[in-house]
Amino acid sequence: MSVIVPCFNEALNLRELTARMLRVFEVGGLRGELLLVDDGSKDDTAAVIQALSVEHPGVVVGCLHPQNQGIAAAWRTGAVAARGELCAIIDADLQYQPEDLLRLRRALYDHSVDVVQGWRSAVGRQRDQRYHLSRGLNHLLNGVFGMDLHDNKSGFVVCAREVLLDLLTFEGRYFYWQSFIMVAAHAKGYSYREIETIFEERRQGKSFLEGAALKTSARSLVDVARAAWEYRVKPPPPDVARQFLQRHPVEDRTPPKSATERRRFDAYLAVFNQTHWMITRDVEHYYETLLKTQWLGHRETRALQDEKLRRMIRHAYRNVPYYRSRMQALGLRPEDIRGQDDLYKLPLLSKSEVRQHLYFDILSENHDKSQVLRIATSGSTGEPFVCYADRAQLEFRWAATLRAQEWTGYQFGDPTVRLWHQTLGMSRSQVLRERADAMLSNRTFIPIFELSDDNLDAMVRVLEEAAPVLLDGYAEALDFLGRYVKERRPLSVKPRAIMSSAQTLPLASRRLIEQAFGCEVFDKYGAREFSGIAYECEAHEGHHVVAEGYIVEVLKGGQPAAPGEIGEVVITDLNNTCMPFIRYRIGDLAEAMDPTALCRCGRGAPRVGAIEGRVQSIIRGTDGHYLPGTFFAHYLKELDHAIKAFQVIQEVPGAITFRVVKGGRFSREVLEEVLATFRRHLGERMRIEVEFVDEVAMVRTGKRVASVSRLGIDFQREEPTMVRPSL
Repeated sequence: MSVIVPCFNEALNLRELTARMLRVFEVGGLRGELLLVDDGSKDDTAAVIQALSVEHPGVVVGCLHPQNQGIAAAWRTGAVAARGELCAIIDADLQYQPEDLLRLRRALYDHSVDVVQGWRSAVGRQRDQRYHLSRGLNHLLNGVFGMDLHDNKSGFVVCAREVLLDLLTFEGRYFYWQSFIMVAAHAKGYSYREIETIFEERRQGKSFLEGAALKTSARSLVDVARAAWEYRVKPPPPDVARQFLQRHPVEDRTPPKSATERRRFDAYLAVFNQTHWMITRDVEHYYETLLKTQWLGHRETRALQDEKLRRMIRHAYRNVPYYRSRMQALGLRPEDIRGQDDLYKLPLLSKSEVRQHLYFDILSENHDKSQVLRIATSGSTGEPFVCYADRAQLEFRWAATLRAQEWTGYQFGDPTVRLWHQTLGMSRSQVLRERADAMLSNRTFIPIFELSDDNLDAMVRVLEEAAPVLLDGYAEALDFLGRYVKERRPLSVKPRAIMSSAQTLPLASRRLIEQAFGCEVFDKYGAREFSGIAYECEAHEGHHVVAEGYIVEVLKGGQPAAPGEIGEVVITDLNNTCMPFIRYRIGDLAEAMDPTALCRCGRGAPRVGAIEGRVQSIIRGTDGHYLPGTFFAHYLKELDHAIKAFQVIQEVPGAITFRVVKGGRFSREVLEEVLATFRRHLGERMRIEVEFVDEVAMVRTGKRVASVSRLGIDFQREEPTMVRPSL
């Protein structure tokens, strides 16, 4: 613990304070240090601090302000110099009792909160003018900032060093910012607890407030107005990365937007809330932060991840019974997880465990349900899966996607074409908002679930008319259209870049797509649980992890895989507080890369190499219809009540086998509706054999493959060519 003490003309109090503080360290069994910050004192305070630091080397540390800068500046000086994991702030006048620090520290750990404040008990306090002015200010702070603390302005606090540094990062100009330390904690989303403490009258020295109580009160009212603007009227989203940048500034090497691009983006954001559901224009804050954090070095990026990890672990232990019970069973507390090097102490989380605990204890107990979105997926596994994401995480995902798109050379407002999943599972209002957003962002949709010989040429014409800078879509759909373009319909207008997602992109498929469309492919690795997890940059040297949002482990035999080795992908989500994913086994395999090696692009985020686990498949229907395998996962994800797991296999043209593991509410009516939908997309003459099974077999990645086509598509032949399945 580092105890920070601002000192202004406190020479007569420091020896007793030091003696009592050293006794606190001894009784508490703490490795402690006492940082005495002389804030421009006019008495012998500096000399006393110097003498104490000589008497207690390495324990008493002196810091000097030649001119008086105020309490908040003294706190900041001490916090920067501090070496302890925990920081405490206390006055030098011994009105607060040093011994109470052990109670505050105990409460911090027992309740797993971010900040503990000692509030001044009324026992023995003199009810003078200063007392009543202080009580009035407390009521004012509680009312203005929507809080309910006994002693909001008390500066007797214990928290992690990084938390204190964050609280001390503010923008406004204040007379006495120290009155707002708990307001800052509240506004920035920290959890806190207050403990009643004994407060005695000053015995030696004079307070700077003596004789100036009314003047100080008037200035405090000015400060309240400034703080209301900073913390209540214009509060930024509780973005740890943005706060981290204020303490670790970095050169932003992102090319600036032109005036036209800026105006276009601002106009788009002006109506953002009307064209989206759940997320708001707070995405702008995340986007602007991500443009800067991408240039952090490797060490700084890891420090940011570790800070967010510590926050997430504290939150999960405090508010998510699932994690609390498992950590307690292992004898772990949040303070045992200091960073990624300690992740091995925590158990892995499987999909089956999420399913089992979803409605029991894996959701946060303190989340606002109006700010949470239900996400359903069956992905490539064929087994429907439900999870939840909060608004802040969804806004972060949107911003991270835009940043990665810009790595391709795209700028917002450039024409894009998206191979779209269409409106399956969307309400009418959501469809309207999606269409409006597409219009405002200059995006054209190609409905990829309507592939057929009759409309392929029309789709290519739409692509040419849009003249996109960026084309994005499922890897299997891009591969399919690439084959068509290459063999039947060369493009007259080519995109500048392609972003591929959803399935593995083998080298042969990448080359085919690049040759057909005449541009580079940028691969995206993502999942419905997280959206984009890692993206290729212009250097194409692996996939940059969205490090501000995720920690990605590549494990072999439970240990970190060596660079070049293939291992299991395990993901920790650093943002989604409503349903934390900590060490989640997503079911993919990936090539590990050296985390300290810097990419040629200069970005410091760690990278993963080639991804395995999501096989491309195009199902060939009748009457010239084709259907990406993604369709089945997308359509059936909302039918998990009736179909627990599924697999679609095609061995011969015009027929598929639909393997079904029945859900608890399976009915023949649901099955008939599903088969009718299949035939609408595959042709009415499509033969569908239904097999009811107890389970769907897994492949080596640990996943169940949802759709498998053993037919090759060749547009120059009448009949499909048989090819080996790539499982």
